[in-house]
Amino acid sequence: SLELSRGLAEADRSNAGWQRDLSVSLDRVGNVQMEQGDLGGALSSYREGLELRRVLAEADRSNAGWQRDLSIILTKIARIHERQGERAEALRLAEQALVIYERLAVLDASNVTWQNDVAFSRAFVARLRG
Repeated sequence: SLELSRGLAEADRSNAGWQRDLSVSLDRVGNVQMEQGDLGGALSSYREGLELRRVLAEADRSNAGWQRDLSIILTKIARIHERQGERAEALRLAEQALVIYERLAVLDASNVTWQNDVAFSRAFVARLRG
């Protein structure tokens, strides 16, 4: 899946759907690497996906899905830094994610998922500030 997504994304770098598909594939690979205890591999996969998600989120700031995608990957990378004892970097990334989550929650106060994202993100940031 990753190789197929990578091939499509590289064939047409202007196709936002294919770029997002590649970021999702990288995210899933990173998740497996995390489960296997390969923090370095997961960090590499997540960072590659982060770059794609930043481009998408910046290209269309009104696309809530892309904004949320960005906040999710920032949180995942922050969690790796936390596990590696790099609290300052974890906090920096978690705070970036929280800003996005809070902005989305304001856009649609009835969206339970977004409200939940804010609650979990605030708890994560509070723990890192600890």
